[in-house]
Amino acid sequence: MKKSFVLFVLLMIGNLAAQDLEPQPMFSKIYFGVLGGTSFNTLPTAGASINFEVKTNITTNLNAKFSLGYSTLYDDNSYELRSYRFVSFDNYSKYHTRLFAVDRVKYTIIPVTLGAEYFITKTKLSPFTLFEVGYNFSSSIAEGITHDGIAGTFDTINEIPEEYRKTAPALDDGSSFSFGVGVGVRYLLTDRIDLNIRYIYRYNDSIVNNNQLMVGLTF
Repeated sequence: MKKSFVLFVLLMIGNLAAQDLEPQPMFSKIYFGVLGGTSFNTLPTAGASINFEVKTNITTNLNAKFSLGYSTLYDDNSYELRSYRFVSFDNYSKYHTRLFAVDRVKYTIIPVTLGAEYFITKTKLSPFTLFEVGYNFSSSIAEGITHDGIAGTFDTINEIPEEYRKTAPALDDGSSFSFGVGVGVRYLLTDRIDLNIRYIYRYNDSIVNNNQLMVGLTF
């Protein structure tokens, strides 16, 4: 009796393993995901992120994916910009020197990416690795304090000190190509819904690189 029970258990385990390893036809499954989290270059300047993604299977353990998102990223880089502006109202007309003390640059990004994720195991709790390549559509704004008239006010441009006799340079919008690698874990909540937690390190060719920590659902 005991031998029969042991044999039954072994047969059940073998059957489950065979089902788990059974190859699936390519593109036979489609998954959708919604994830939210944070993007940061340094922790004090963390921004928000949200991603929408579509995935399909290539093999049993390998998925291809496409994602579209929205995120904010801060470059904690202090610097100063010196310039001037012409101020005129009523009977007043003067050239004001200006100092813009930049604390950080804020990038508002819409990332579009293609990628792949590989599951190391396919169990209830499944670790995976991922790779992404894409493009960031971005806009930028410098955040800081403007000091108006810091070096005086003047009647003509020629009186303005040389270091202030220029207009502030345009800020690059931050649009860039992006490459990301990361790790994550998937936890099955139901037969169709799973919890997805991931970390990605992202290289951006025109702006600061960033870390991304995301949590969401795939269904």
